Amino acid sequence: MYKMYINGKCVEGAGEKLDVTCPATGGLLETISTASTEQADEALEAAQAAFPSWSRLSLNERIGWMMKLKDACLAEKDVIIDLMAKEGGKSYKEAGNDFNAFISYFGYYAEEAKRVYGTDIPEYGGRRGNFHVVLKRPVGVVVGHLAWNMPVSNVGLKMCPSMASGCTCVLKPSTETPLASLKIGELCEKIGLPAGVVNIVTGRASVIGNHLSRSKIPAMVAVIGSSSVGVEVMKNASTSVKRFSMELGGNAPCIIMPDCDLEETAKFVADRKVRISGQGCANINRIFVHESIHDVFVEKLLGYVKKVQVGWSGDMPNAMGPMINVKTRDRMIHLVEEAQKEGAKLLYGGNIPELPDELKNGAFFVPAVLDGVTDEMSITQQEIFGPIYSVLTFKDLDEVVERANKTDLGLTGYLFTHDSRVIGRCIEDVEVGELQVNQPGAGPNMPHIGIKQSGLGCDRGKWSLEEYYDIRRISIQP
Repeated sequence: MYKMYINGKCVEGAGEKLDVTCPATGGLLETISTASTEQADEALEAAQAAFPSWSRLSLNERIGWMMKLKDACLAEKDVIIDLMAKEGGKSYKEAGNDFNAFISYFGYYAEEAKRVYGTDIPEYGGRRGNFHVVLKRPVGVVVGHLAWNMPVSNVGLKMCPSMASGCTCVLKPSTETPLASLKIGELCEKIGLPAGVVNIVTGRASVIGNHLSRSKIPAMVAVIGSSSVGVEVMKNASTSVKRFSMELGGNAPCIIMPDCDLEETAKFVADRKVRISGQGCANINRIFVHESIHDVFVEKLLGYVKKVQVGWSGDMPNAMGPMINVKTRDRMIHLVEEAQKEGAKLLYGGNIPELPDELKNGAFFVPAVLDGVTDEMSITQQEIFGPIYSVLTFKDLDEVVERANKTDLGLTGYLFTHDSRVIGRCIEDVEVGELQVNQPGAGPNMPHIGIKQSGLGCDRGKWSLEEYYDIRRISIQP
């Protein structure tokens, strides 16, 4: 039985019981006991009580605890990866990538915290010899609402900057994929991490998530989820003044110009869209192809998409796994059918595949390629969050930039061209927090940023760490 981690101890939940199933088989993995609202309060109070002593430890002492936890997680690497593969339907390769990202955040934030400096401010006029400085201090208790798609990586994105900065935290993983996160709580107990520094509780977002947000204890609420989740969290958190860090949904445009390397571009787009079975906020949503290369590009894209294996086993390390649940799989089917009714042409996929008996109850979906998609169709007006390739055409740069921006979301954008004029224009005018030109970019030092309705602040990079600090001005007249 996987237990929650509150105030330094693994504890049984006193709330409702929820089943955790494997989306690849539909089979039951575990029945977890979720938190009661009283236990959620205990976690918040434990974090609040631990904050003064934890924030006063030297940075080296805090880093020492981070490294102990990192080593404990590395010792259980295979167990954690196996849990993620089963509860999320990931391939073991993808689960391993998630784990490696998680581990990288320990070292990155531990080192980056050494470079958080105050500032000396000159006085414009007044007495010579006066001193004015700005100091940075940890904000306090952080509540983290985590998405299911990259379970332990998402834990690391909130836990590691919290620990490094001197904050304490209460994390709530998704009920879809809680097991690997609860394992991390077990390892916190095993190493004897000071009580209250990290707390991990489970429960429905509508119950425990809302309760955590409404509390007046947190100084900061961090969210990884959809834009609608972000809005809901902000409403519930309005019981007091809090800061927010939100990495929310996207409707990523991918602009493909005539001078690009068509073969490499088609391969990238095909591979990117099936990453995490298309269930990533930075995944390509709208594929804008210049009309002069449309036919050739679509032919190449189809060639790569048709090679995508759909399944889930150790013998298929590169296969695309299932959707997170049958409801999500059925939503993909509905989106494809709706797009066809609106005039799009289905070139491939969009159906439930034939698979072995042990996977017949899984949430599998064959990647779909839709051509003739337009801006007015419902599929382009929302985050797909699944392996559906929506191909649109455009005539010129002015047109495609305007159309790429016709969305309330602004997380990631993609551009394929070698024309510096086009690159410069898109850098200035495409409304996204991150624009990836001819290649992806990721790493603990690179900020993942949403603008418009895609977020506040960022994950990763020194800028994300800064969100965990207050600034305080000190003025001294000797």
